[in-house]
Amino acid sequence: MTKTNSIAHVVPSMGESGGGPPRSVGQLCDHLVASTDLHLVTAEDPEDPLVVLDDRIKIQLIKGENRTIWGRIQASGFSQSLQHLHQDRKLCLCHQHGIWLRCSHETSSFALKNSIPLIIAPRGMLEPWAINNSKWKKKLAWALYQKRDLQRATAFHATAHSEAESIRRLGFKQPIAVIPNGVQLPEAIECESARVGRLEGEKKTALFLSRIHPKKGLPMLLDAWKKLSPEGWRLVIAGNDDGGHVADLKTQIERLGLSEWVSYTGPLFGEAKERAYREADLFVLPSYSENFGIVVAEALGYQVPVLTTTGCPWRELETYNCGWWVEPNPQGIKQGLQLALATSGQELSEMGARGRALVEEKYQWPGIAERMVEFYDWLLKGGKPPDFVA
Repeated sequence: MTKTNSIAHVVPSMGESGGGPPRSVGQLCDHLVASTDLHLVTAEDPEDPLVVLDDRIKIQLIKGENRTIWGRIQASGFSQSLQHLHQDRKLCLCHQHGIWLRCSHETSSFALKNSIPLIIAPRGMLEPWAINNSKWKKKLAWALYQKRDLQRATAFHATAHSEAESIRRLGFKQPIAVIPNGVQLPEAIECESARVGRLEGEKKTALFLSRIHPKKGLPMLLDAWKKLSPEGWRLVIAGNDDGGHVADLKTQIERLGLSEWVSYTGPLFGEAKERAYREADLFVLPSYSENFGIVVAEALGYQVPVLTTTGCPWRELETYNCGWWVEPNPQGIKQGLQLALATSGQELSEMGARGRALVEEKYQWPGIAERMVEFYDWLLKGGKPPDFVA
């Protein structure tokens, strides 16, 4: 692909508080900008700074479109910005991240009107749990525009085979590229003695770091923690409050009498986030559903073994023996947590090293960006489909 090809990535938000999607889309764009004339169209929230992006990425900011109900309904700024961009650069491809919002519909309508190929990355929003969340609103959106927009897409981008299967179950026949997210691999940790040999009386740390949202399954984790009451461990919960769920969790922590062993730190960024990963002995993501779960890859990159659920596409935790992959229900969380907390510091360290090797092998951005460029080239030029396209 040459730099003369202008491609627009369209994302509802690139704010730091948005969790995995802004980070993964931003890092993907960082690694694509060297080979494409790349533009990023997104909404601006003055209270939520953008994730750090490569200076070469041309950003089109829509001011305040998603701050109000009217903005979500209208979203005219997205179509106008894309139209102006097309008039100036002659876009050859749109890569849309996320669905359901009117800004996504505006992107689909723009692509159809201008006969521009459109890739839709649902970003987990077609998974069964996501469809059933706010179900009546999505049924209405499905009938009004969403099903039609998906039918008109040129192709889909899924971050895991399980997400591709969810797209197929809904009846869509277009090509699907299965290209995972990646992570920025931190510097290798030369010595894990701090994790293996804690000072006498010092607690080991289990870390949850993600959006604080009902989808993440934290009430199950807190109930399991209470039932196990593990000696020598503490649980740290970090992340931004999504929809007021933190208040519910704090009430549960107080009711269960866990205040001495469970702490909520709020969102963590930059050095504070890196320190949390480096100080963790175990990472826990008890989600009901994830299309990828970038925090899993991040934790493994920091040599931290992971406990997550089969609602997340991380069977490799079992095949690489670097974590636990359990059912997304109270019994599964309890059993997995019991096994993880009973694992010695030495074995946790060895599992973490295997996790790091997995990320080095499969989830580094340069190789992922190469696959994405290959996918774009195939859509624009034709020929034999790449082996990751179903």
